[in-house]
Order: sequence, then C-alpha cells, then structure tokens
Amino acid sequence: MGKAAPWTGAGAVAVTTGLALSLTGALPAASDDQRQPTDDRALAAFHDQDVDWAACEDFYLEGLDCATVEVPLDYGDPEGERIHVGVSRKPAEVDAEDHQGVLFTNPGGPGATARLHADQIGSTEAGRAYDVIGMDPRGLGASTRLECEQDPPLLGTHPTDEEIEQIFDLQREYAEGCDEVDGDLRPHITTANTARDMDVVRAVLGEERIDYIGASYGTYLGAVYGTLFPEHLDRAVLDSAVDPDGVWRENFLIQASAHSDNVERYTDWLSERDEVYGLGTTHDEIVATFEETAELLSEESREGQGGIVYDEGYFRNLVTMSAADQGAWDESALLFQALFEGAPLPEDAEEPENPDAPDVPDLPQPPEDPEEAQEQLERLNGPPHLTPALICEAEWPTDPEQYRSDMRELRDAHTFGAGASQAGPPTCLYSERQPTEPVADLTREWDTPALVIAGEFDPRTPHAGGVAMAERLDSPLVTVVDDGGHVFYSPGGSGSDGEARYPCVADAVESYLLDGQDPQDTDCHDRPRPDDDTL
Repeated sequence: MGKAAPWTGAGAVAVTTGLALSLTGALPAASDDQRQPTDDRALAAFHDQDVDWAACEDFYLEGLDCATVEVPLDYGDPEGERIHVGVSRKPAEVDAEDHQGVLFTNPGGPGATARLHADQIGSTEAGRAYDVIGMDPRGLGASTRLECEQDPPLLGTHPTDEEIEQIFDLQREYAEGCDEVDGDLRPHITTANTARDMDVVRAVLGEERIDYIGASYGTYLGAVYGTLFPEHLDRAVLDSAVDPDGVWRENFLIQASAHSDNVERYTDWLSERDEVYGLGTTHDEIVATFEETAELLSEESREGQGGIVYDEGYFRNLVTMSAADQGAWDESALLFQALFEGAPLPEDAEEPENPDAPDVPDLPQPPEDPEEAQEQLERLNGPPHLTPALICEAEWPTDPEQYRSDMRELRDAHTFGAGASQAGPPTCLYSERQPTEPVADLTREWDTPALVIAGEFDPRTPHAGGVAMAERLDSPLVTVVDDGGHVFYSPGGSGSDGEARYPCVADAVESYLLDGQDPQDTDCHDRPRPDDDTL
C-alpha cells in the first residue's frame, strides 16, 4: 500500500532498492515484552523530555522544522533501551482564530517516510489550518533504522516455476542477514509500537488531543492509534482504507484480482470503440492485442518523448496503470493503437497517472556534495526494510506449498497487474526475530466518527476494505465511484493547477476537518470516463 515498489518485468525475480511491499508475516503470540504500560507514569520521562526544534537540514524538507524524540525500544520495559523517531512540523498558515490544532499524518506503505508528507498535507486547504506533524515510523527514515545490509527480494508478476523456487532461497538469505544485523530491533517493529511512538510525540508537543490524516497503510495506523489512545484522538481521515479483517496477507492477495477488474472495465470501454481504436471488439480480443503488442516490443522496443523506452516490461506496466486511470482512457488508447500498428506515437503521449505512486511535489535542488545528497535521499526513500519486518505482526501460513500454489494460480489467472508479485513466501518463515504482539483488534471508543475514503476500483486498497473499515469504526464512507485511483486527498489529491483533482473528496475532508461537520456517507464522481461521440 502507499507507494509501490517498481514492478519487475514479467517472470523476473529481482532485488529492488525502492519501497517493497513484500509479503511477510509471522505467527505472533501475546508476550509480556510487548505489553503497553498501564498508565502514563511509566512514560513520564519520555513525555517530559526537552526537544529542540530547528530548521530541517535535509534539502527536501526545506521550510519545515525538525526534531528527534526518544522513545522506548520496548514499551513493556520503558526503563530499558531507548531508540528515537525523526519528526517534522509544518506550522499553520492561518491566523490564531482559525488555527485548528495539531494534525498528525502518515502516507502509508508501510515503509514510506512521513516527514515529507507533513509538507504535502500542510500545503492542502485543510492542512494550512493545522500544525502538521510527520513522524518517520521506527525502522526507517530519520528514525532508528533497520539496515539489513541488503535489499529485500521482490518477486516478479509472472514468474516461472523455477523462479518461484528461487524466491524461497532469496527470502531465507535476506531474513538471516536481517536477524544478524537488526535482531534486537526487529521484534519491536509493529504498528502498535509506531502508534505508541506517535503518542509520545503528542505528549512532547503538549497536546491533549490530535487530529489525524493517513493514507493507505496509514489508515490502519490511525485506527490502531485511536484504538490504543481513544482519549487523545479527535478527528481522523482514513484515505484509501485497508481492510482491517485482511491484515496482512488477504490485503495483498486481493490486489491481483483488483488490477484485473480495472483491465476488464478498460477493455469493455475499448471494445465499444473498436471503430476508433482498432484494438478489438471483446475483452479477449483486446487482451490478445495487448499480448501481441508486448511480443512485438520484446523483439524491438520503441522510443518515445522524454527518452521513454517502450519495451515489453514497460508496456505491461503501462496497460495496468492506464486501466486504472479512466479519466485518460482515450489518450492511452491512442498510444496503444500506435504501438500495435507500428504507427508514429502521439506527440503528447504521456505516462498515465499511476495509482500506486501518488505525485510527489518537485523537490529543491539537492546539495552539491554527492555523498551528502545520497545520504539525505536515503532518508527520504527508505531503507526498504520496514515492510518485511512490520508485516510479521500478523499470521501467515507456515506451509511453503500454500505459497507455491498461490503464486502459480495468480500468475496464470491475471495477465496484467500484480499477478503473483504479492503472493510469495514471507521472510518471517525464516526469521528467528519477529514481533510477538498480536495485531490490534480495532475499535472506536473515541467520540468523533472517522471519515473513511475508498475508490471503487482502487487496486492497492480495494473498495471492500474501505467498507469493512467504516463498519468496524462505525463511521461514514466516501466512495469515489468508477475510479481506479489510490489516495484521493493526500498527496495525489491536487491537480497541477493547484485545484483539487478530486473536488468532491476535498469538500468532504475540508468540511470535516475545518468546519467540524459530521461526516456522511457520500458518493463522489470526480474523475469521469472520457466523453466522446464515437458510439
């Protein structure tokens, strides 16, 4: 969830340096070493610590304040070892009478750093009225980091049987290396502990209650925070909500069919316009056209504007992204027609909106010193070890045959999209150091209903998860109808002209956060399919 790792080409087992949504897990059991202190007295030293706020040094956080906050490694032993979390703050841009308080935020992943997200949320209409706080979760960014010394393996979307076998060895090698380097830290990487870290930061700020806006995995983090600290949470926006009943394996497995649902609605639209685009009159015909185009590009790639190289792997990813971006189906259809027919490419052909990777604003110029720039970018981009560690908080099958079966089934059933990439064996099968605290049983005991948002065809956090989250928290649901996007208010919720890309969603969020209106069930039709006269 959140920003996805770059897809590998079909049938490739690869190691990625980006954010990896690896399927990882464990069979946790309750343990005293993860219990939460019964009252704040045990955490008084952390709540009362002096924190020095100063202008952030990293170039991509220009204009923000930064600080480091100490937290317990183990909340069951708060007098034991300490670690730290890196925090950013974007002050409100409104007068005192319009100031709404403090708004915590998390962009998802799990494995995305939150300090930059404070700047993005702080630039929205709602965010300008708050002091926006971004805390890098323990394990990455400017917080105490997982290192592991090698990147986690990422399974390709359509691996061969031989490549499926390779992933088991790669996961074992990675798990053993991480245990050796980060064995003392990994058992304490959980969503609940990140929520507890948030509450330490809240206390350090001197705030009795906070508001919250989280995206993708950040919706689960926000709900866990409210479950553990209902007396400290007021309003919560949960944008592109995960299924609380699918933590974590089911949430990942369903992505394959969600991608295919998008491809099917796209091909249905194209099939009614065969006279215009010439790609086929049925779903099967159009998929066959896409396969033929992929084969042509595997033999000879084509170069487009901006140095884009259309090869087989890029084309398959492009079909998946285009299928989710229904607002630009006409533009992508013209591009696919040209690639299929070997005709000149449209001059204005651009990569479609990627629902897996919301827009990141232009960053300031990095430092001239390459080593310093690389160090700062590493804090922004990772390292990519949080997900494989954190997902171990949930239960996963221990039989390797289950993973082999799932990978083959998803590989064969889903031609485009995630396929088998999220069905591989968990590194936790091989790790001796993993969380022992069960995942939180979400409840809403805080007063104000949350505002839950879900896209009808969101391939990363499918709509059913948003329905389940809204029901679990007894809260209203905003459904973005006939839309394959992912994250609708932050950070990809604004257009290049500064106007909200999803105005109906923006109105719901801002009425809730700024005006205190009770949220309601709402259907938003913000990004319609292209209008044409071809039928």
